[in-house]
Amino acid sequence: MRGLPASWYLDPDRAPLEDSAIFAPSWQFVCHVSDLPAPGTAVRFDCGGRSAVVLRTRAGSLQGFRNVCRHRGARLVEGDAHTGLAFCIDGRLRCPYHGWTYDESGALVSIPAGQHFEEFDADAHSLHPLHIAQWRGLVFAAFQAPRQAVEQVLDAAAGTWPDLTSMRRVIEPRATPCAADWKLACEHTLDTAHVDIARPALKPRLFAPLVFERGGGDALHATAAVATGTLGDTWSSRMYRQLLRDRQSTPACAEYVYLWPNLLLQLAPDGLSILQILPGATGHSTLRELRYAAPAASREMRLLRYTHQRVRRQAYAADARLLARVQQGLGMLEADATGPIATGEVGLRWFAERCRARLPAPASSTLPIGGRKRRRTTPSARA
Repeated sequence: MRGLPASWYLDPDRAPLEDSAIFAPSWQFVCHVSDLPAPGTAVRFDCGGRSAVVLRTRAGSLQGFRNVCRHRGARLVEGDAHTGLAFCIDGRLRCPYHGWTYDESGALVSIPAGQHFEEFDADAHSLHPLHIAQWRGLVFAAFQAPRQAVEQVLDAAAGTWPDLTSMRRVIEPRATPCAADWKLACEHTLDTAHVDIARPALKPRLFAPLVFERGGGDALHATAAVATGTLGDTWSSRMYRQLLRDRQSTPACAEYVYLWPNLLLQLAPDGLSILQILPGATGHSTLRELRYAAPAASREMRLLRYTHQRVRRQAYAADARLLARVQQGLGMLEADATGPIATGEVGLRWFAERCRARLPAPASSTLPIGGRKRRRTTPSARA
């Protein structure tokens, strides 16, 4: 099996296709239910050139809308620079540009005096709703109708996981810029062959779990890939095992679910780690990292979390550097060049199959290379 053509990581014309065919109808992780504890609390989430706002209503439910005013298109909610969290007074969303105001159902309820329109229909100017779903405390949104309910996907992939509702955020969300296409970053997460070479201190494993080595039980679903991990023999694994000795009832293993197209969930003894790879401009993406855990924790558990997080932080920084190097190298290849995928790289094969099933093939071999058109030359011209 061959990998994706080089042009798929380089051609800016493919970004709109990916946004509409992959990201718009996919479930995207937004936040944990504990991030929206009271009526009026809201969170902004951006993905694929679109912006969403999810709001806790007075009845306790969650409502989601496109984060854009129906008047002149201004963004309604800015939110905190790191978390995206905001508070809407009385559950209302007021446009900062011209003052149009919407209630928690998305209905337009107020226009400032002095703004008059001919034959104006307020009902036709309600906010565009989103598809919102919850799974065991995790909140997801989709800009278009998804192919499957998120419960169907995650129940099949992580049906044995406990309820995560009681967890709380234990670190501020981290957004690491990455000078590589989002598909390249996702493939790197699923790649196992690079670990012995690029990370000699770590051993190969699906999803690069860092502290945990890949175990058995890998499974591939239509929209999710699953793996388990056990503690290895690296310094971080030995430290983790030492801290777990006083917690004999806690299994020394981790479970991983990669949710198509760009979300990795890792459930370990110290909590839930989330890595979300968000698309950016051509050749760029963002690694969004979040962590949630039980609110009450012993000193040993806090040390477990610190050890695990320290290793992950260092590894993501190294990943960003390596991915930038690969992205630059792809620009030196022919547009339709591909590389073989080893038979043991089940995650990579699964990801490439999903991409090819949803995206059209390049029209020709003269697509942009490194962001530029390549001019063909004759033998006499080269001479």
